[in-house]
Amino acid sequence: MRIEIAMSLACCVAFTTAYAQTPREGAHPPAGYTLQWVDDFNGASLDSSRWMYRTDVKAESSQRPENVSVSGGNLVLQMKKETHRGKAHTGGGVISKAQFQYGYYEARVKMFGGSGWHQSVWAMAATDGTTTYPEVIRTEIDGMEFDSATPQRGHMGLIIWQGPAKSTHLTCSPGVYQTALGFDATTGFHTYGFEWTAKSIAFDLDGERRCMLEYPPTAGEHDHLNFWLTALGYESRGKIDEAKLPGQMLVDFAAFYSKGASK
Repeated sequence: MRIEIAMSLACCVAFTTAYAQTPREGAHPPAGYTLQWVDDFNGASLDSSRWMYRTDVKAESSQRPENVSVSGGNLVLQMKKETHRGKAHTGGGVISKAQFQYGYYEARVKMFGGSGWHQSVWAMAATDGTTTYPEVIRTEIDGMEFDSATPQRGHMGLIIWQGPAKSTHLTCSPGVYQTALGFDATTGFHTYGFEWTAKSIAFDLDGERRCMLEYPPTAGEHDHLNFWLTALGYESRGKIDEAKLPGQMLVDFAAFYSKGASK
């Protein structure tokens, strides 16, 4: 019996190690980092042990769990024309139940291209999915904020919060909200990554370092963050193009890496 248990444990350890080391298309963790947490979205439905839903009402849409699914190896976030909680459109999103701090965050995503939608890969503390302004809010890292009316541009930056009423913004594109991506984010998958250390936050696109912002602990509280993947209606750069709805934001994988041995 003990031999069987030992063999079973050895099998599981080997499987876990192999899984952690399996190369993923589009994964670009910096040297020295090992995989700690990942979802490849290969199941038939969202893994509720890993994720909770974004369910707030914000800007031009109401975010619904019904707009979140897993299909064809992708997380699917749908954007729709439908009336819900006082809004004429609905979006969706997921938030990791696990929290992380220093390390490398990345997701491989294909954005939706009908105008009027804000799609994001980002990290911020969350108590649940009902608000993006919880009292615990301190560090917000916007790995990619993408407005669908401008498919070849995006925003990367940091918001330092002191609760939901006070904040300081740092950006990779001072003077303008968006920077050129060098590609159309709606025509294929691209990897959006950011590295958070005790001194700074660096932003990558497809493994290419684009920007670094200094962020020592003296600049703000370095709290623990949830990983967010979200899509909501937002018309600051163009009205919602209803002729292109429903739309889909697709996520191939989301991962977090840390320095040191893998778990």
